[in-house]
Amino acid sequence: MVRVNEDIARKVADVARLLYVRGLVQVKGGNVSFYDRPEGLLYITPTGVPRHTIREDDIAIMKIDGTVLVGTPSSEYRLHLSIYRSIEEAVAVVHAHPADVIALYEAGLRISADIMTEASIRVGCVTDVPPLTPGSEELASATAEALKASGCRAAVLRKHGIVTYSTRDVYEALDAAEALADAARVILFSRLIGS
Repeated sequence: MVRVNEDIARKVADVARLLYVRGLVQVKGGNVSFYDRPEGLLYITPTGVPRHTIREDDIAIMKIDGTVLVGTPSSEYRLHLSIYRSIEEAVAVVHAHPADVIALYEAGLRISADIMTEASIRVGCVTDVPPLTPGSEELASATAEALKASGCRAAVLRKHGIVTYSTRDVYEALDAAEALADAARVILFSRLIGS
């Protein structure tokens, strides 16, 4: 029997709902996780549950070896596991699909976090990963490697979305994702106004 930390499950569900409210994911898109390292348990959003209705008892629980203990984890669980295995200080991961970020990269531009004070503080630097199949081991490995090698807390997954991680909590990872999306919007608007 798994002893569920209800506070962790509640926060993961809350961040998933906020991602949808902020327009950073589609109704069944994106995913959020928290790795309770002392207990060795990964709390992750489930697959197929509309993000605006997600509750704490919908949250899936896994071990770091991929064993599912509770529920049906997101199809992107490999991405989360790979980041936690590669970056020892990571405890929370947010994966979102902000259209502004994807548009920016498809236009041949890149995000510079120093465009906004908030992005500079919350994200620092941004790395990117080439287009790879969502949910695949290839995407998971490439993302974790890019984050670890760059020292960045955020990565753009080309033609797909973004991933951010935190060393503190899920709200900090969400904050970084929001700052990244806002920075992309500022760059796009400034290019539009400038032209």
